[in-house]
Amino acid sequence: MAPTKPSVFLLSIERLSKSKAISDGDIHEITQDILHEAARLLKVERVNAWIMDDEESGLDSILAFDHNDKKFYKEGSLKKKDFPIYFEHIAKNDIIISEDAASEKFNIELVDTYLIPHHVASMMEVPIISEGKLKGIICFENLYNVRTWTSDEQHFAIALTQLLILTIENNSKNKLREQLEKLVNEKSILIAEINHRVKNNLAVITALIRSEMHRTKDDYHQELFENILAKTFSLSTLQSSMYHSKNYQEVDFYDFLKSLLDNIDSTYGFGKNVHKEINGDRQIKIEVTKAIPLSLITNEVLTNSYKYAFTNDKSNDLKIILDQNEDKTLITFIDNGSGLPDDYKTKGTGMELIEGLVEQIDGKLEITTGEKGTKIQISI
Repeated sequence: MAPTKPSVFLLSIERLSKSKAISDGDIHEITQDILHEAARLLKVERVNAWIMDDEESGLDSILAFDHNDKKFYKEGSLKKKDFPIYFEHIAKNDIIISEDAASEKFNIELVDTYLIPHHVASMMEVPIISEGKLKGIICFENLYNVRTWTSDEQHFAIALTQLLILTIENNSKNKLREQLEKLVNEKSILIAEINHRVKNNLAVITALIRSEMHRTKDDYHQELFENILAKTFSLSTLQSSMYHSKNYQEVDFYDFLKSLLDNIDSTYGFGKNVHKEINGDRQIKIEVTKAIPLSLITNEVLTNSYKYAFTNDKSNDLKIILDQNEDKTLITFIDNGSGLPDDYKTKGTGMELIEGLVEQIDGKLEITTGEKGTKIQISI
């Protein structure tokens, strides 16, 4: 028993829907397959596929297929200004049936320019509508003889058009993805170059500071250069943390803090036997605009503990607590030193710098100090 027409149509749609050309957005390849299948199964002499031009001023031919000659070719263009009635009509309908094409009022502009020269007697047209806009149309043309288009044939034509719509949309998405990938790649290259330059500049600055340190002749200037070097290292550590995390909007503050603390310990902790703890939220993230001042604040607080709170003749404890929620970030530094002097704000402890930087990031600074140690809490 021969398969019925609806089942033949269904098998054809099923086969075409598996085409790789659809997911690849290959409009030309899928159009060839659709036009060939339409001409073969609908037994029409010619099928045309049109797509809206970039200016949306008219339709350009994607491809046309002549079933008698078994050839693909391209038609010209149909401009809105030349066929306003036709364009207005196709934009309002899901399918246009013209059993006697030349007698339809909406085809009046096509009679002398297209229908008669091409011997078109009957047409079935399915507009390509995507994102609520007319993107094109597929025209199924019966030549010489008037024809009645069955319901099954109309549904088949609509299904074929849906496949082309899907391909056109995938083509647009693929182009957009390629553009985004190109932009991301360009951004990555630019960031890598900037990182390389920043890293080199910080290395040069560090080398210059070290060079000048060797020329100092007293402890006062030696200490000044050490303080500058420590601040430079804190910025270098922050920059390195951002680059390796590939996150240029936020800083993983725990990783940064751990590296900075290790460096300060190796610089100022010789013989002091400092027990270090970092507790709390290890996933803490700080926005980069606040992370830079905060890195300098952290360097200053930790350096003060090592220089002024810890001594060689006792057990020294340093605890850092990190806490972050949706509204607030708290960073707490606790040492078990003998406390800050009464005039700590003016005695070279860097407190003026700390207060200025805390104000810069709209933060709050709380200091509790006494004989049993100092607690400094920064909230932002």
